[in-house]
Amino acid sequence: MQLDDPRHEYNPYAAPTTDDARSYGEDEPDEHILAERGTRLGARILDNLLLVGSVIPAVILLVATGAMDGVATDEGTPYPEGKLYLMIGVGALLGPLPLVIYQWYLIATRGQTLGKKWTKIKIIKADGSRVDFVSGVIVRNWLIALPGLIPAVGQALSSIVNLVDGLMIFSDDRRCLHDRIAGTKVVLAPPRAGS
Repeated sequence: MQLDDPRHEYNPYAAPTTDDARSYGEDEPDEHILAERGTRLGARILDNLLLVGSVIPAVILLVATGAMDGVATDEGTPYPEGKLYLMIGVGALLGPLPLVIYQWYLIATRGQTLGKKWTKIKIIKADGSRVDFVSGVIVRNWLIALPGLIPAVGQALSSIVNLVDGLMIFSDDRRCLHDRIAGTKVVLAPPRAGS
């Protein structure tokens, strides 16, 4: 601490401090180090592998119950295709649903998915504050997926959006389209106390 600093009044009886003293868990925006592109890709790959892995139990259950055996009933008539597709769809949805909800919870509370946690990076707002459910999940993830829901042209539009989103990582600030829309950035996560 400098004695001539106008921001601080000198108190000879105050406890010793340093210029960089701050409360636990408080970060200054200038101290955030942007996550490397490869680290972000690695975190995304880990999250996608977890998602694929979460479908496996549903597939095993469908195979074990015979739902995917030959598509024929005991009478020799074909198994109704619609029912088979419904069972596969429900299984594919119920398998990853708990994982997806848990990932959303982690983003809203810590700014990290499991992949980001393992690669030691996190999502924060551009001003350095924490993300919440709205900025971290709804705006950052759901909004970018909306073009895919448009009938007929949705898939083509979604492909273009995803291409632009991915290519924007090569900008100087390493922010993808979804980061810019949500006002977020991905930075190195400081080590947690006790770890």
